[in-house]
Amino acid sequence: MDTMQCQCNQIKEARVLVLYTGGSIGMMRNDAGVLTPIPNELPKRIREDPNCHDITYTSQYEANEEPPLVLPILNGAALRVIYDIKVYEPLLDSSCMAMNDWIRMANNIGEYYERYDGFVILHGTDTMAYTASALAFMLENLGKPVVITGAAIPIFEMRTDGRDNFVGSLMLAGNYNIPEVMIYFDKNVLRGCRSTKINSMGFHAFDSPNNPKLGKVGINVEIKNYQIYRPCNLGEFMVENKLEPNVALLRIYPGITPAVLRAFLAAPIKGVVIQSFGCGNMPEQKDLFEVLRVAIESGLLVVNTTQCLRGEVTPIYETANWMQMGVVAGGDMTQEAALTKLAYVLGKDKWSLEQKKQMMQLNLRGELSTQFTAKINDMDLIEGVARTLHLSSCKESDQMCSTFFPALVDAAVRGGDVAKLKSLKAYGANLCETNCEGRTALHLSCYLGQQDCVACLLGAGCPADLTDRFNRTPLHEAIDADNHKIIELLLKSGAKLQQEDQLALAEQLRMLAENGQIERLESYRLAGANLMLADRSGRTPLHYAAQLGNLPVVEYLLLFYNDVKLKDVLGLEPVHYAKATNHSEVIAALCDKIKDARS
Repeated sequence: MDTMQCQCNQIKEARVLVLYTGGSIGMMRNDAGVLTPIPNELPKRIREDPNCHDITYTSQYEANEEPPLVLPILNGAALRVIYDIKVYEPLLDSSCMAMNDWIRMANNIGEYYERYDGFVILHGTDTMAYTASALAFMLENLGKPVVITGAAIPIFEMRTDGRDNFVGSLMLAGNYNIPEVMIYFDKNVLRGCRSTKINSMGFHAFDSPNNPKLGKVGINVEIKNYQIYRPCNLGEFMVENKLEPNVALLRIYPGITPAVLRAFLAAPIKGVVIQSFGCGNMPEQKDLFEVLRVAIESGLLVVNTTQCLRGEVTPIYETANWMQMGVVAGGDMTQEAALTKLAYVLGKDKWSLEQKKQMMQLNLRGELSTQFTAKINDMDLIEGVARTLHLSSCKESDQMCSTFFPALVDAAVRGGDVAKLKSLKAYGANLCETNCEGRTALHLSCYLGQQDCVACLLGAGCPADLTDRFNRTPLHEAIDADNHKIIELLLKSGAKLQQEDQLALAEQLRMLAENGQIERLESYRLAGANLMLADRSGRTPLHYAAQLGNLPVVEYLLLFYNDVKLKDVLGLEPVHYAKATNHSEVIAALCDKIKDARS
């Protein structure tokens, strides 16, 4: 099987974009010694800080070229993190942020999505959990890490949490395949739409009360891969930038009157999150229930969440019967997640009210806990081992999982057993895990031509563009297998032909044209390659096919050439090479194409 030559470098880099929106993390002391945000000063100061920028690494750039910022070498980090900082104007206090600011951040990520491997947002702490939750919903089919961080004390102070939060966020965004919006704070990696601020006066400011941490950064970086939530839709990344602004959050209190509730639910409010007592209880007053019933019948979407930091809404008491009138149970969502999800769902004009209610109860981004009930019958070896490992919680068992699960996933892929892949995922296997060569089960499925497994893995959130240590993606494997259906599947999931060296790609297309490999040329074309790409001599695949008199290749290429009079560095066209080698049939085909173009 023909394969592209390895393009890997000695040092692999990851590019990260930092959006500096404001907050304490980037503040500096002015002439009066007071901490204040200073526009456009952060990148300059970062460049002078050896803890945040490795000046020796950037010495390779030309003197007249503005070098990027580069993190110093980090133990355990496979990639050097190259980063740029985009400073917002004006810098924002997070307590003043509104939905338009969330939309701006989401649009910025969408604008630069293809250019960077990850994103970091520097943000004030007061509303950070709201922003994290909003972005989690707005960034649909997210395949790259988005890390939000801030600080109690700025980066440039002597005693600071800001520097650790900043460096740790860059490391996570550049080195870890976590396709989620996260909050990184005080060495904790938290799911954004599960986080809430718990402390206004300490470094441990955020927690995710109803969901385990995604990871912890200490002497070692410990990421719990089985906790990562991956998009389950076969679709490209996109930004949903329409949110419903007329949503509200109401905390129920003893003695609340029908008049207060009625005023709160009045127009223009279209959706409300009610924080009720305990497991979802409300004061058992007919007048209150009547106000809610009228509002719900008029089309208001009401979501019920608990006021408690931990736990969920479960209608087990009589005082929770009010939910039967059409109130949506919010499960164990945080107040931030419930409110921003409501704004996101109500912004979907194409959904009916009933669909919107259903979506509020579905786990869209890992914001809700769900229960999995495993089947006991029809267990074979793979399911049996997976179940045994899943039911054990000791550290030794976790280590066994990391050893056994990849082998079980590999076996399921080689056997084309989609059912086993789904079972393994349910039992805790990370279907997106990489091996020592950086390859995933998706790479293997594409290489083996296991189309059903490819669809299953993409549906489980496996990244379609992840490169292994040879700089090869699953799309490269599908191309080399000439599996056009798998190529189409990958493209629908956002895969793109990653070939930074266009001359190397041109050389590959030349070899295929010379060898008459039409099917492989078609694979490259379907994957997005330009068949008119010229090499160093300015010659295209058509030049080479014409010179060799390979009529089938010439006829194939002519289907996709809108200009057959392309000249190389010697000023020669494909037809000139055909005439020089006296290939009459090729000459005729080229001349016919030229005549058709003129007419």
